[in-house]
Amino acid sequence: MKRELTGHVVTRWYRAPEIILLEKDYGPAIDVWSIGCIFAELLSMMKSNAPTFIDRKPLFPGKSCFPLSPAKDLTEQRNGFPFSTSDQLAVIFNVIGTPNEEDMSFVTDQKAIEYLKSYPNINRCDLKTKYTAATVEAIDFLDKILVFNPFFRLTLDEAIQHPLFDNVRNKEAQEING
Repeated sequence: MKRELTGHVVTRWYRAPEIILLEKDYGPAIDVWSIGCIFAELLSMMKSNAPTFIDRKPLFPGKSCFPLSPAKDLTEQRNGFPFSTSDQLAVIFNVIGTPNEEDMSFVTDQKAIEYLKSYPNINRCDLKTKYTAATVEAIDFLDKILVFNPFFRLTLDEAIQHPLFDNVRNKEAQEING
């Protein structure tokens, strides 16, 4: 049985790249991406990471999301595609960097690949500089779940086994459940 999945899911700021690019097949990896966005937002609420309430905000606060909800006041085109610095993918790429060929390997639509290639090369930012009070494990967790290609992201099972959760994991229950 083949399910028909909707193309417009998840609140924009937490929407995974595969949803933005209108991939027809997606799975639990979209939830892992959203978990990363929420976790980053929680880190930004730590007073040591963001001293005032004005400094506390979502990691990817895009104002539009081409092609489903493009910016209304576009003034720039790149390789024939509309471009806005506040577009969701532009905001994401300013943090995780632009994808390389391997990162784009899951994209099935040639137009989407051309659109991705219209972005200038941006390197991944060091999240430790953004969340200075975060632990090494917290940054590692973010780095492994905020990954462009859903096949390279941690799975849900891998995420819950991440060392970030070692101090809250019930080791006795794990041994019983096997």
